[in-house]
Amino acid sequence: MKLARFFPLAAASGWLFMAGCGNPSAMNESTANVKHITQGEFAEQVTGATGAVVVDFYATWCGPCRELSPMLDSAAGSFADKIKFFKVNVDESPGLAQNFQVQAIPTLLFFKDGKLADRTTGLLSESDLKDKLAALAAGKSEFRQAKLNKTLRQSM
Repeated sequence: MKLARFFPLAAASGWLFMAGCGNPSAMNESTANVKHITQGEFAEQVTGATGAVVVDFYATWCGPCRELSPMLDSAAGSFADKIKFFKVNVDESPGLAQNFQVQAIPTLLFFKDGKLADRTTGLLSESDLKDKLAALAAGKSEFRQAKLNKTLRQSM
């Protein structure tokens, strides 16, 4: 009897969870702020780029990736004039994931003038994501300082 009483709540919670994740196959499509790229486009778009670039390594079956995707897309809109945003499906481009030692997803790689400057693995909070993007957009020395400050805060 108790189980039946809570079943509608559980069903609704599950539906809300799935609705929040979005359509997994839609993750493979570019958005207004984040462009989906393949291994063939990576060198030109990322390592050959000047300025700041963020690359999201993800998979459509990954729950945390589905949570990060809309958050990154939203944050990217605020930094579109300073940072280029791309996403790479690890199942479609396993060579890229291997080249950059992506061992868990989601992984965000932060590039400055074609060089890897930083990386994060796992689901970031929205505020941590925005802090990292702001530091990357501000420039190389500030980006390193923001990373150092975060490390110091975590060790306290």
